Order: sequence, then structure tokens, then C-alpha cells
Amino acid sequence: MVRLSDVVPSQRTGLENLPCPQLPPCNPLPARELRQCRVALISSAGLMLRDEDNVPGNTSDYRTIPATIGDGDVLMNHISVNFDRTAFAEDINSVLPRDRLLALAHAGTIESAAEHHYSFMGATDPELMKQNVEKLVNELAEKNINTVCLLPV
Repeated sequence: MVRLSDVVPSQRTGLENLPCPQLPPCNPLPARELRQCRVALISSAGLMLRDEDNVPGNTSDYRTIPATIGDGDVLMNHISVNFDRTAFAEDINSVLPRDRLLALAHAGTIESAAEHHYSFMGATDPELMKQNVEKLVNELAEKNINTVCLLPV
């Protein structure tokens, strides 16, 4: 990730003046034992499958990434010159740690890893994402996923 001090002045000023949304307080659910967790990953890396259309910038929808798809068939669609993709190019687990999650499932630390993981395009206005987040919450509930790991990239 680029340091704000390294960004060109015009972009730095714009970033420094972005409004920060005020989110309402939430009531967290009681913690559950890890052994009872069926876990899906949700990344903001703008990931997509090789055969899908590009993810437009500032889009509010998400892409579904099958847990079993090969690393070479997952692409990152971020196009900012300020975004470093080096870690992703070396190891997809840096933005979607599905191998680590599967290892936790095999070790019995968690109940299971989801069959699908999800990726939104980062830097999207949260207000625009509400409808698709609700859609994803319902999809996860239908698949009996009771825990998610949010991966801001």
C-alpha cells in the first residue's frame, strides 16, 4: 500500500478531504466457539474469475469465488497506480487466505470452510453497497455460513 505522503499532491488533498461516513452502532452477536464456525472469506480486493467481465470501479456488487478454483483463474481488478499488487501476484492468500482457512478446517480448529468466498471492489461508497451486502448476508445464511472473515485490502 502506498503511503499518503508518497501520493501526488492533488490526489493526497482529495484523499485527505474524503468524508468519513458515520455508521450507526451495531449489536454484535455473542461469540461462538471456533469449532462451531462455518467460515467464508469476504475480500475488498476486487477479485474476479478469469472468464468474467471486468469489475467496474466504484461498483457495489460482489463476485463469488469458488473455494476450489485454481489461483491462476482468479484476477485482481484494481487499477489504481497507488495500489501494489505484488503480494497478490506472489500468493493469492495475501488477499484471500483460502489455503489458511482450509488448513484450519482440516485441523478441526473451525467446523468448515465455505465452498465459495466473495470479493467486493474496495473504495466503494458504503451507502451504495447496502443492497448487495444484504443480498450476500441472505446468501450466506442460506448456505449455513455463520462466520465471515472480512479482509480489507
